Amino acid sequence: MRVIMNADLTINTPWKVLFKYALPLFGGAVFQQLYTLADTIIAGRFAGQTALTAIGASNAIVNILMAFALGANAGCAVLAARYFGKKDNSDVKTTIYTALIAFAVFSVVLMVAGVLTCRLTLEALKTPQEAMDESVTYLNIYYYGLPSLMLYNLGTGIFSALGDSKTPFMFLVFSSVSNIVLDYFMVQPWGVAGVAWATFIAQGAACVFTLLFVFLRARRLQVAPTEKVKPFSWTILRLLILLSLPVILQNSFVSVGNLFIQVRINELAAAEGIGITSGFAAGFKVITFGVTCLCVYANGLTNYSSQNYGARKFRRIKSGFRASLVISTVLAAVFALCFVLLARPLIGLFMSQEEDSALALESGILYLITVAPFYFIVNIKVNADAVVRGCNGNIGFTVSTFSDLIFRVVLVFVLTSFLGFAGIGWAWVIGWALGMVVGLGFYFFIPCLKKKNMNRYDDEGNLKEPPLTAMEKSSE
Repeated sequence: MRVIMNADLTINTPWKVLFKYALPLFGGAVFQQLYTLADTIIAGRFAGQTALTAIGASNAIVNILMAFALGANAGCAVLAARYFGKKDNSDVKTTIYTALIAFAVFSVVLMVAGVLTCRLTLEALKTPQEAMDESVTYLNIYYYGLPSLMLYNLGTGIFSALGDSKTPFMFLVFSSVSNIVLDYFMVQPWGVAGVAWATFIAQGAACVFTLLFVFLRARRLQVAPTEKVKPFSWTILRLLILLSLPVILQNSFVSVGNLFIQVRINELAAAEGIGITSGFAAGFKVITFGVTCLCVYANGLTNYSSQNYGARKFRRIKSGFRASLVISTVLAAVFALCFVLLARPLIGLFMSQEEDSALALESGILYLITVAPFYFIVNIKVNADAVVRGCNGNIGFTVSTFSDLIFRVVLVFVLTSFLGFAGIGWAWVIGWALGMVVGLGFYFFIPCLKKKNMNRYDDEGNLKEPPLTAMEKSSE
């Protein structure tokens, strides 16, 4: 078996490096979203409309849990990539070990807290009573798998930081395929619980294999005899928290905002029918598929930027941003075209043929065809945010994301008051547009990408000799 080695993203042509590195990340995101979709599709078709509603009602909480996993992934990836770019392998190893210990403990605490408050949280969200018991069952099993989810995402972040996007892709393919197969065989006897347990088993297996290979890869990193590798460092932990917190806050804040949106959707469902909740759940899953794939691709740009930031090759960061924007815009256009043209069959995949789901079908289609054409807007935003985060601009990254969400939450309540359910989709579009403006603003103010700062370093990241003063020239 050929060993996949770590990759240095600070050399060779930027667009080729990014394409080769980020493509497996994008492919991994596609597979990850496919098995997330499979959960919802299989539940909706084989366990009935209440099962689809149960998963939809739990989505906002599940996304908060995912926010912590993605934050751990991003924080560890950025810090490890920075040390890797500096060729400081001892700190790379310390970062890996510290992150695994700290986030393992944190995930267990989060799991216990979630199980104890599960039903109360769902009741506060005004979850339809017809789907309450199934929602509690699904969410509790998801909580049990939280440590596996956290450590798996942490492992993929470590591989990405070391320039290896192929290994986590292979594990993700394994996890996705096994999850879909298990979904199919477990949903019919156990309903929503079977779908949740299928994810638990597949995610757990992927976590074990990922951690095993992480430790094997860490052992291969060469460290000088004079350098010391610490199994745990409070200093590294502080840096990890500082780098992870903006992403956690970003995704959590987005998910908390989605909780408010879910309450509004449930209110519309109470007035017009449960199909509103089911339709939004289906449409939101499809839209999230595309957005997540674009965000994961942008994570490749973050790691690329972080390695080059550590190596002080600032011109490569700017070139990488332009290259990434071109590649990801093509991907965004493909998603938009497919989702608009295939809106009805795509939403129809989630619907049970045995029940009257006309309202759910039309609601999902309306949301999808309203939002999908504007993928290019959110794509520009996530690419700008990726460079800002990779260049140590955590505050700018956080503000950019929070503003996007605040706009969307406010607009949902404003627009639905006179547009009804149609206002949900337009709130997404306008929120994305305003968020893009904020994100680009922070990108253009990144200090290291200012011309005067880039000119201080050559293409190899070495500080240039300062020009001679008039006095120095006269003395020669």
